[in-house]
Amino acid sequence: MNKWYQIREQSAGNFRLELLWIVYKIFGIRFLKFILWFVCLFIVPFAKPAREASKKYSKILNAYQRAHGMKETSISAFSHIYNFACSILDKMSANSDKKTKIKFAVHKNTDWDAFQSCLNDNQGTFLICSHLGNIEALSAFSGGKNKHMHAFMQISQNATFHKFMTRHNVANNTTIYPTEDINIGVASTMYDFLQKGDLVMMAGDRTSPNAPSRYETVPFLGADCRFPIGTFKFAKSMSHPIFAICVMNVAHEKYGVYVKKLDAQTIKETIIQYATFLEKLTVKYPKQWFNFFDFFESGTNQAEN
Repeated sequence: MNKWYQIREQSAGNFRLELLWIVYKIFGIRFLKFILWFVCLFIVPFAKPAREASKKYSKILNAYQRAHGMKETSISAFSHIYNFACSILDKMSANSDKKTKIKFAVHKNTDWDAFQSCLNDNQGTFLICSHLGNIEALSAFSGGKNKHMHAFMQISQNATFHKFMTRHNVANNTTIYPTEDINIGVASTMYDFLQKGDLVMMAGDRTSPNAPSRYETVPFLGADCRFPIGTFKFAKSMSHPIFAICVMNVAHEKYGVYVKKLDAQTIKETIIQYATFLEKLTVKYPKQWFNFFDFFESGTNQAEN
C-alpha cells in the first residue's frame, strides 16, 4: 500500500469540482450530500487502496474496543469514504461560502480555559491538528477572537483541490503555506507571527515525505504507530504554548471543538500526549478518521497478540 504522500487526488478534476460548486450554490449542501451518496456508489469500487485502509482501520479499532470492553463499531468502507466526501463538502461550505451557517459547540475543560487565556492575552499559540474530523471548518469558528491562522499543508499532494479552494475562498483569516518549503526563514517568520499573537497550525499525524525516517513510534488504538518528529520539534522550537486541536462533526452543520494542551518536556512525551488525545476522539467519532493509507503499517494491534 502506498505512503500517504504517494496517493494522488482522485475524482478531483477542475471541471468536476466546479460542477459541484454550481450544484451547491443552486441547491445547497443537503441536496449535494444526497447526490454524493449515489456518486460514491461508483467511486468506492474503484478506490481499492482506500477500501483496504478502511478495512484495516476498522479491524484494529474493533480489536481495541474489545480489549477495553467497548461496543464494537461497524464501519463499512462505503460509509467511511462517504463520510470523508461529506467532510470535503463541509470544507467548501466553511471556507468558500457564507450561505450555510455552521454551528459550533466547544468542549470546555481546563485545556480549553488555557487556550482561551492565550487568545485573551494575545499570546501566540501553536496548534497541532490531524486528519481526524474536519479542521478546515475552524475557519468559520467565531470563538477564535478573529486571530489570523497560518496553516501548513502538503499542497503538492492535493494541488487541484487546493487551487479550487483558493479560487472560491472568502475566509480572510487563514493563510496557507506549503510544508514543502519549510526552512529557517519560514521558521523565523512563523515565530514573528506568534510574537504578534497569531496562530500557527500544522498536522501531526503523518510522517514527512522529506524525512520519512524521522518519526517516533508510540501506541495508538493498541498498535505501534509512527508520528512525525518534525512537526513537534518545529512546534517546540517556537517557544510558545502548544495545543492539539480537533474539530468533529457532531450533527448536521454542527461541529465540536476539542483542544488539549501539550506541555510534556520531551518530544516523545509530547507525541504520546497528542496520540492519546487523538485516540480518545477516534473512539468517540470512529467514522471521522480520514487517514486512507496504511497508518498502522509499523505494528500489529497489541490487543490481538
